[in-house]
Amino acid sequence: MIGHNGTGKTTLMRIIAGEETADSGHVLFMPSGLRLGYLHQALEFNPSRTIGEVLNDAVDDPRFLEDELATIAAALAEDPDQAELQTAYDRVLTRMNSAQGGLLSSILSNMGLDSIETCQPVGLLSGGQKTRLALALVLLRDPEVLLLDEPTNHLDIKMLEWLEAWLATYDGAALIVSHDRTFLDRTVSTILDIDPIHHTLRAYHGNYSDYLEQVTEQRERQLSAWKDQEYEIMRLRQDIVRTREQARYVEITTHPNQPGVRRIAKKVARKAASREKKLERYLESDERVDKPERTWQMKLDFSAVESTHIGHDVVRLQDLSVGYGDVTLLSNLNLT
Repeated sequence: MIGHNGTGKTTLMRIIAGEETADSGHVLFMPSGLRLGYLHQALEFNPSRTIGEVLNDAVDDPRFLEDELATIAAALAEDPDQAELQTAYDRVLTRMNSAQGGLLSSILSNMGLDSIETCQPVGLLSGGQKTRLALALVLLRDPEVLLLDEPTNHLDIKMLEWLEAWLATYDGAALIVSHDRTFLDRTVSTILDIDPIHHTLRAYHGNYSDYLEQVTEQRERQLSAWKDQEYEIMRLRQDIVRTREQARYVEITTHPNQPGVRRIAKKVARKAASREKKLERYLESDERVDKPERTWQMKLDFSAVESTHIGHDVVRLQDLSVGYGDVTLLSNLNLT
């Protein structure tokens, strides 16, 4: 799901996750017990809590799970053909696997978090480690639907590649908000575009590159239709003016004793007025093609630049000072 900043992408994700209430309408899950995993864009961890404490909150107590499994098993014995009971039984088994450490160890290893002491406070983790921890907590719930809000933030190349590979084999559904075009090209099959002007959402099949191609072609067709329309409107207006002037000229150059000619002139004038009303109705109708909104796409391509013109130093700071008012924060910075 893409859109300009402020169009409501995160708000929509929070509504789907049940963290905010929609102004109207409903969010329905089929089946109703669908497991949902939501990775927030703004990670909210208590910095004083340890990694172990955060993980323990996400993993169920095996004793309670065993009791729940026994209850479902007894119900299945009485009604073995009940599909919902079988699904519930499988879910509890999955949660037990997580609680017993098998899934937890695997996920932490894949996330590169297994080497970090669980007694370490979350506040001491880097931005990338916090993102990986949050993603691990989501995956521990074995979600059937993933809501990922800017999942690539703070991730290094190795973790990005792991996440792309994992999503490629994930058998659930994933709704992703991201500005990373390469990541979207490698992970998604449909683009949902939020239009901030018309407040609509439109689906495009394919990845991000496919979406760009479709949008570009659509805009070119709309621009061509708009130009043809504007030309036709200009032609009709000129024709209306010319017809009205012809009727007026006949009116002022003839005499009352020429009623036949004047009747023709009045008929021509009525024809011009009819065409003008028809044009006004068209201009106010939904049939009119709107001019495409101005947009832009920027791509930096250095492949055509000869390497001899590219310096080794991209940015150089020399004797730089930073501060506000009379307060100096940094001074005499010299960096390359």
